[in-house]
Amino acid sequence: MDLGTWLPLLIYIVLGAGVAGALFSLSLIGRRRPNPVKALPFESGILTVQPARQRFSIDFYLTAMLFIVFDIELAFLYPLAVVLREFGTVAVVELVIFMAVLTAALVYIWRKRALEWH
Repeated sequence: MDLGTWLPLLIYIVLGAGVAGALFSLSLIGRRRPNPVKALPFESGILTVQPARQRFSIDFYLTAMLFIVFDIELAFLYPLAVVLREFGTVAVVELVIFMAVLTAALVYIWRKRALEWH
């Protein structure tokens, strides 16, 4: 194992941890000056007029979960595409099966009208 191969990664990790540690340390030693204006809920330049603890529709959560599922599944396609030629027919068959499952899931949620807002 050659250290020269891993040195850039090691430097990157050390620098990342150093910056994160420095920022965290600086946030702890700063002065706290709380006031009512800073305590107001604020989003996109607009003061909130509704309570923050309102209920969301189940459609919102369902759409978010579907997005996460399909996003994670599509993240598995990249490594498979990288080694597609190396593994040959086995990888192509796995890719076709994987895409068939994704397509079946999409057709199922489409028929259940899970992607529509009511």
